Amino acid sequence: VRQAADDLSGGLTPDAEDSVRRAYRLMVEHLLPHERAEDRELYPVVSDLLGAPGATDAMSRGHAEIERQVRRLGRQLSERITPDQVDDLRATLYGLDAILTLHFAQEEENYFTLTG
Repeated sequence: VRQAADDLSGGLTPDAEDSVRRAYRLMVEHLLPHERAEDRELYPVVSDLLGAPGATDAMSRGHAEIERQVRRLGRQLSERITPDQVDDLRATLYGLDAILTLHFAQEEENYFTLTG
């Protein structure tokens, strides 16, 4: 995702657009199904193990924000991208990258406490 945003720094070249569309497909085809499965299958088990019903609420909210940003990216890509939309598209990608980085760090930290 970050690489796709970086690729737009030179403008809307065909390679940059391909990079953005690849990142979007990766999110839709792999990441979102994984995050949805965690919400549905893993988080209830983790909450039970911790004995705290809301223990994974922050992680679920992270998933919701990731999904919201991916939908936004999808809307941006649903029509022909014009040069004046590049900054907004790049901002969406950098924002998504930041959310993913934070979310993955939180997951890692939370899972580490379960094994410790």
